[in-house]
Amino acid sequence: AGRMYDYASWTTRTYVRDSLKILFPHKADEIQEKIDPGEYGLENYWVRIVCVFIFMMSVMSDLRTSIDFLHILWYVPSEAQPWIEYRVPKWAPKEKVKEVLECSEVDFIKFKIAGMPKYWKIINFVVIVLPKLFIWKKTAKYGVMFLMETAGIEDVIVNVTALTFILNLDEMLFQNFSHKALHHILQHLEPWLIESTDEDEQFSVEKNFNAVVEQNKGAMFTFGLIPMRPVCTLIFSALFMAEYYHCMCQFSETGGLVSTPQALPTEQIYPLMAFVFPWYNNEHVEENYWTPPR
Repeated sequence: AGRMYDYASWTTRTYVRDSLKILFPHKADEIQEKIDPGEYGLENYWVRIVCVFIFMMSVMSDLRTSIDFLHILWYVPSEAQPWIEYRVPKWAPKEKVKEVLECSEVDFIKFKIAGMPKYWKIINFVVIVLPKLFIWKKTAKYGVMFLMETAGIEDVIVNVTALTFILNLDEMLFQNFSHKALHHILQHLEPWLIESTDEDEQFSVEKNFNAVVEQNKGAMFTFGLIPMRPVCTLIFSALFMAEYYHCMCQFSETGGLVSTPQALPTEQIYPLMAFVFPWYNNEHVEENYWTPPR
């Protein structure tokens, strides 16, 4: 622990050592042996894990919306249906309804989720769902990598806040730049149920309650009581951290995990294809600028 420094201190100590080796080349070996810049590493492992969990909580909502959209594409009828209706209550004349409910003609327009042809389902899946899942995976992967490579406690907390802000940019853009008619439609969109509740509504509240009690009789514990979102967040946090250790670390001869040898890329520009395909243009200079200590 005495040789562990934050990144700024480690780079400064390394710079001083290398500068002395350049000024006194005849004593380079002695300087290399006696001047130890230390190691760059994290200050608190548990703070990092907590910040990774907080970051994953913020990205899990995006994954949930993608899954909900998949459910809609799967369960809505595969035929064209009207998604807008002009619906006036029948319990009184329209003018009387307006007076009682204090509404206008616009309030009689109802928006709902309706069926769509199969080719539109395929288009929505290819153009919307797949890119959203791909971007979510890349965001979660590189966000966790960014946090895992941040050593200082303050820097980790600041970075997880910055990442959460970046994840909210799409909602901010939608809120400020989309047309007000679209906001009106989304605010007045009727709820949509995957399963029909007509059969349950035929029974009284007491009969439905007794059916639930009979179904769970004798069960001390049911999986329905487990909150799945925190569990899924923990699982994905562990998976992305394991992927980071698998790709960026290796086992040392003395035991434990250390970073893999690091080399500079041959180009300073990060190509877009490399973001989509990690193996694309993965060329580095032959000499490593950092190797794990032996």
